[in-house]
Amino acid sequence: MDSVGRIGLIVPHLINNLDVELVEVVHKTVSRYGYDTVLISGIINFMNEMLDEDYSKGLSNIYDLIISSDFDGFIFSADLFCSDRLRSRILDMLRKTEKPCVVIGYQQNDFPVITIPESELLYLSAMHLIHKHDCRRLYCIGGYKGDEKSEERISGFRRAMDEAGLPYEESSIFYGEYWSFIPHDIAVRIAEGDIPLPDGVVCASDIMAVEFSRTLRSHGIRVPDDIKITGCDGDLISLTEYVSITTVAGASKCCGKNSAERLLRLMGNDVTETREHGFSLVIGESCGCTDKSSAEQSIALSEIRDYAGTYYRIKQSYRLGSCADILSKMSECNTPEDVMRTAGECIFMIPGFTRAEICLCEDWQRDLQNPALYRRGGLSSNMLLGFEIGNSDFDTPFIEFPSSELLPYFKQPHDPQLTVATSLHCKGQIFGYICFSYKNAAEIILDDYLMNWCDSVSGGLNIVQNKMYKTYVNQRIEAISEYAPILGIYNKRGLIERLTQIMINESETARTLTILSYIQNKKKKYPVPPLHAIVNALRIAATEEMLLASIEDDMIAIVSCESGPKGLHRDWAVEIAEKTYEIYKGSVVIEPENIVFLSEKISLDDILSISRILDTAVSDIKGKMLTMQAGVFSYRDTFTSLRENIFSSPHNEWSVGSITRSLGISKSHFQRIYKELFGTSCKEDIIAARMQTAEYYLIHTELSVTEIAERSGYPNTSHFIRQFKKKNGVSPNEYRKTKR
Repeated sequence: MDSVGRIGLIVPHLINNLDVELVEVVHKTVSRYGYDTVLISGIINFMNEMLDEDYSKGLSNIYDLIISSDFDGFIFSADLFCSDRLRSRILDMLRKTEKPCVVIGYQQNDFPVITIPESELLYLSAMHLIHKHDCRRLYCIGGYKGDEKSEERISGFRRAMDEAGLPYEESSIFYGEYWSFIPHDIAVRIAEGDIPLPDGVVCASDIMAVEFSRTLRSHGIRVPDDIKITGCDGDLISLTEYVSITTVAGASKCCGKNSAERLLRLMGNDVTETREHGFSLVIGESCGCTDKSSAEQSIALSEIRDYAGTYYRIKQSYRLGSCADILSKMSECNTPEDVMRTAGECIFMIPGFTRAEICLCEDWQRDLQNPALYRRGGLSSNMLLGFEIGNSDFDTPFIEFPSSELLPYFKQPHDPQLTVATSLHCKGQIFGYICFSYKNAAEIILDDYLMNWCDSVSGGLNIVQNKMYKTYVNQRIEAISEYAPILGIYNKRGLIERLTQIMINESETARTLTILSYIQNKKKKYPVPPLHAIVNALRIAATEEMLLASIEDDMIAIVSCESGPKGLHRDWAVEIAEKTYEIYKGSVVIEPENIVFLSEKISLDDILSISRILDTAVSDIKGKMLTMQAGVFSYRDTFTSLRENIFSSPHNEWSVGSITRSLGISKSHFQRIYKELFGTSCKEDIIAARMQTAEYYLIHTELSVTEIAERSGYPNTSHFIRQFKKKNGVSPNEYRKTKR
């Protein structure tokens, strides 16, 4: 079914299986009617006092999508927001849209409010302890005193006690505020005899039940032998304790389904109302119950465990150290295209998504004449699609689209999508937003890895901004000066004026004009920019007759008398490289083959055409650089596929000789291109792939060292052991013992 519109689901965070359950049931419900679900989240659930900080403002700016993009309706999970200021701001924006909206769990006068029969939750757990386990003296630990939701849950406990004809005192009802501190104190007081020991305790949340059970056991009271405990909500934490907690699940699912169906009806869809709440008791060990045959119990328990498995599978797929890696790469970016390309290279930090887009405000670059003026809130009416990835491909089109569309992809025919939108910001400036799409809600993890990736992208854009401003300032300085401020040599204007004077005064002398640039290896870090190092080497070696000038950011011009630099000879590039190595004592290495230059003679006849000659030479050398780079990049796909095969099948008989014969190129040419593309040699990659395979088998299997050596591509076990010890510092057997 093609999508017919989109629903905005507004939540502050996604921190556990209950939040995910809400998102999943909303998406499944609205997708059956052809609607996309867009999860609008600030990731962090801010308190009032945090909202005025720049970082908080940046993240919470994502809620401006409510008014800047075109939605067909909204579901606002207002009860989850800690900040009443932010909640009020979102409600104001929802009113302005005049679109259908339902609000979950928060009373106000503008939109329908979705609530669930909270009293049923503790009623179910209390009745279970009364009738299944014959408990007669029960305590209840509720939430906040006076809170409507908390009091309603407690009323379910009262109803169960009344129906069973069991007496209870108000002193047996406690208010634990849905957190661990008060339940901890209650458990200590019971253990010390200050509070009489009950048969069982009904808790209004799993967090309270877990802490209560843990504290009792630490004080010598057995759960469930001495006291039986139940929780509420079906939180994943209920399964993580030594004694798993019996709980009541289904509240989030019920809430999500009711809110989605109510919104669909407001939007004019024919939707049958759901009448059953769908709550179910999830049997754990804390009540002492061994009857696990109930189908409802098994389904609810399976859903919690499924989420737990998905969550930890995704967590294990993260690559350690990737945060530092992306920050380092972003610091080297010089253009917006570099930032987007780097974002794509590091997208593996966010597993589980099916699509990803980076959308920039059209004014993200700032006004270079007034850098203090920049977007501090809201979104521009038009956005730029800086990055898009789907089906394992990514591109940097920087196409413009109306912000009302949210994403250009939504204009294409597509199945209903589940998409998460979060803010892109840095140091108080709003850059735009980032979207990730997923097959199901369990794949969504809004955590530090995602925030680090987003912050790195915005940090990269900030670095590029600063570089653009620095270039702009230098250009302004150069416009009124004859010198390039960074290199301390003539600029283009200064070169033309100085050369004109020299040619007039020395009209009989022919001169050589050389345009020089350097092809940098993007995978290599340079302590000094190569062109700066070359200029310093030339400056030291220069005679009075040699003129040096910066004519573009990455190009210099050299003018000398006819007997000066050997501009048409490759030996000159070698001399420059050697001189640079000598000056920097080996810390800067210039590769002669990466120096690109063009030379031509000029005379007095060219005095009126110097500017045109320079422009033509610059254009020609740019073409030459592209030709030289194509010699490497034309092999990119072939070499990338080769490298993937090495790492996927390290046991094959890989050798540089057999590979070069199959490709039909020389070993030296192959090794140079491989190093240029991947920053390492093919031989090193073969060893790395085999070592990774061996390490995996040593940790996760009981195979012998000989079998592992063969499966890792080493027919000679002794050779394998030597190479393994050289790489890891220990033998394979010692490695296996250490890692286990």
